[in-house]
Amino acid sequence: MSQRRSNQRYQSGRRPQSDQRYQREYTKQKKRRGGFKPGILLIVLVVLIAAVAAFLILRPKDEAPEEEKPRLASPAIASSVTVGSTGDILIHSPIYDAAATGDGNYDFSRDFALVAPYYTAPDIMVANLEVTCAGEENGYKSYPLFNCPDEIVTALANSGVDICLTANNHANDSGTYGIKRTLDVIKENGMEYTGTRQSTDEHYIVTKMVNGIKLGFVCYTYDTREITDWNKSLNGLPLTDGGEDLVNSFCYSDLDELYNAVQSDLDQMKMLGVEANIFYIHWGDEYHDDPNEDQQAIAQRLCEMGVDVIVGGHPHVIERYETLTSSTGHQMLCLYSMGNEISNQRANLMDEDGNRGYTEDGMIFNVTFSKFNNGKVKITGLDIIPTWVDLTDDGQGRVYSIVALDNEKDPSSWGASSEGAAINSYNRTMGRISGEYNRFRESIRLAPDPESF
Repeated sequence: MSQRRSNQRYQSGRRPQSDQRYQREYTKQKKRRGGFKPGILLIVLVVLIAAVAAFLILRPKDEAPEEEKPRLASPAIASSVTVGSTGDILIHSPIYDAAATGDGNYDFSRDFALVAPYYTAPDIMVANLEVTCAGEENGYKSYPLFNCPDEIVTALANSGVDICLTANNHANDSGTYGIKRTLDVIKENGMEYTGTRQSTDEHYIVTKMVNGIKLGFVCYTYDTREITDWNKSLNGLPLTDGGEDLVNSFCYSDLDELYNAVQSDLDQMKMLGVEANIFYIHWGDEYHDDPNEDQQAIAQRLCEMGVDVIVGGHPHVIERYETLTSSTGHQMLCLYSMGNEISNQRANLMDEDGNRGYTEDGMIFNVTFSKFNNGKVKITGLDIIPTWVDLTDDGQGRVYSIVALDNEKDPSSWGASSEGAAINSYNRTMGRISGEYNRFRESIRLAPDPESF
């Protein structure tokens, strides 16, 4: 055979005939010597299969391969509830004079007509009632001792308010009788209250179950006992005739007392099955743009204790919004002051340094809580609607109107007598709170991280 043909067979993969004969002879001899034993191979395969089966049956479950572990679905929202809050209802005499109907009665419905749709929109609406209702027989009056016609409470109820905050520095303006009667008027109008009470048998905590979510509300005010010889006083006016036990108050000179009371409230809420809480606090310095050191210290301490939301009042101007975080990672929303919702504190009467107009500004502070399908409740929404107190004259007298400055609508539809003044109010408010407010809204706009539950 030529070398060329041999190379062709090699390249084609075919063996030369002599090689094929050699291979057949080698295979016969190997079989005769017993070199190929299929029985042994079968036994080995059976043993291996049995070993693998035993391992799969007897291995601990936590050692299962990752792909065999069940995968948890991301939490989904099962239900939600929105709580709206608004600032000081401070009825000076020009306001109730304007509401007089001429027959001895009063009608405040015009004051709330433009804002009522925004009060009824949340599931629960809360307002700070900073007057007493001690009856006509005690004389209607305003600053420094407020006693307002009962019809203001009726107007709040008709506009959509569900809970009145009654712990503030004017709660004792009509004495213990005024504290108790104000609560009677609130109850007669189908609303609830927190901050004051009619007897020590009542608790200051209000709970509401809405859409399967149980919320807890409580209200505190600062008192002035450190400047009087009495156990408690408001604006320096002693609480007497048992009144000292009817107002939920704290003293700046003994904040440990406040923290102990808050812990008691949180413990009580837990026993009642409350899943999220809002603490309303009357605090700070009047007409100051920023919270003071006490406010900030109290806020951080309450965040550490597990409070979910703080909503503040008393300064009569809007103070900033913050998202605080505890050492354990708990987040708390804190609005230091909502400002005035309605008052006669007009810019031209209040300002001596530039006519800023801040006392005419207020807001509606909406917080949404959601329950997920794993049972956890978290804050999933935050919305602020600025408000402005418009003052006009209809030819028969003054007309006060709370205007909702809704940025989702054209300013021409707000209903304000002066579009420019309303826009200025909107810009003042959003300029004060927009930074951290917008950052938090962006953080909750994203889907919740399952790892955080």
